[in-house]
Amino acid sequence: MTDVTTEFSPIITSILSSTINLLSTNSSINATIVAASVSSSVPIWAGFIGCLVASIFFGSNLVPVKQFSAGDGVFFQFVFCVAVYLVGLILDLILNNQRWYPLVLIGGVLWTTGNLVTVFCIKTIGMSVGILIWGTTSLIMGWASGRFGLFDVNPQVPRTTTKLILNYASVILAAISAIFFLFIKSTNAPRVVAHVDVTNPEQVSSIEIVKTENVVMETEKILDTDFPFLNRMSPALQKILGYFLAALAGIFYGLMFIPDQYIRDHPEKFKYNEELPPNNGLYYINSQYAGLLMSSAVYFMLYCGLKRNSPGINPAVALPAMISGFMWAIANIGFIVAISALKSAVAYPIVSVLPGIVSSLWSLFWFKEIQGKRNYILLGCGMLVRCLAALFSGLSA
Repeated sequence: MTDVTTEFSPIITSILSSTINLLSTNSSINATIVAASVSSSVPIWAGFIGCLVASIFFGSNLVPVKQFSAGDGVFFQFVFCVAVYLVGLILDLILNNQRWYPLVLIGGVLWTTGNLVTVFCIKTIGMSVGILIWGTTSLIMGWASGRFGLFDVNPQVPRTTTKLILNYASVILAAISAIFFLFIKSTNAPRVVAHVDVTNPEQVSSIEIVKTENVVMETEKILDTDFPFLNRMSPALQKILGYFLAALAGIFYGLMFIPDQYIRDHPEKFKYNEELPPNNGLYYINSQYAGLLMSSAVYFMLYCGLKRNSPGINPAVALPAMISGFMWAIANIGFIVAISALKSAVAYPIVSVLPGIVSSLWSLFWFKEIQGKRNYILLGCGMLVRCLAALFSGLSA
């Protein structure tokens, strides 16, 4: 018996040893997979490409709808958000993402709420000035939340004193640049009451012809029917209201990425089947876009109810709104890649200032909204300061 035990002992030891090694290997592989889902980071170069994509598309996404009457913007926003959600759905299929994050819905709701006033701002202060103002307030809110850890997200402090100084300088320069754009007078703002030749039907699009006693038959007064209350406001008051609402919209825009950043900063709170949530922001996009679609649908239904089932809808704006939504969705994907790679404290100053430059170029060369030597000087100074802000922010990464 002793001989048999002695003979089989090495074999049993070998089998047990192999089993232990196999279990150890499997545990190591599983740990690696879980760790990869959490710690896989986006390279810095991808972050800068994301900034470039976001800047170009954010600065251009309103161009397709610029020449169409979007009415009061509610129908436009609903169609816009449908297109955005389609892009998010396609991205999820590409990533084979099988998780959904209800908390990230809040980010979509915040964006939709801020975006309700976009059309109004464009009509009162112009596209380029509007984008620059809400871009500035979005920058301040988004940067501050990442830099100081607002809403319980982890503070993102630059690693060296030099980078810290550059980061602060980029935000200060970006805020200062907005001052130059406030004094630019665009040709389409404010929307004052004017006269039109009623014999030319092409001049009558989104306006209402109102007869008055003091005008002859050939000319009649036009009023803005998209926002009728503008007709009772002075040009100065129109601009002040446009500036205020654009700044308020920017605050909501700056908060939209807080929910997914919170999940990435506190992954242990959001385990699913013992798997931690990914660190790559792309996996949260569709949840955010679902929030956009759901909230825009709710706002549209409320709007139809307030209008007694007679909403102001311009069918011609449907296709441009979808194109605009596709462009915005692509821009936002670039933005969240930039945030994942560079962090909010670096990405926000870049993505908040460069789209304003792109939109200004559209207004300057295509729509001819910005004219005159004084406006050219202000625009040039503002764009130069913004480029410096983006450069300093990039160097602080």
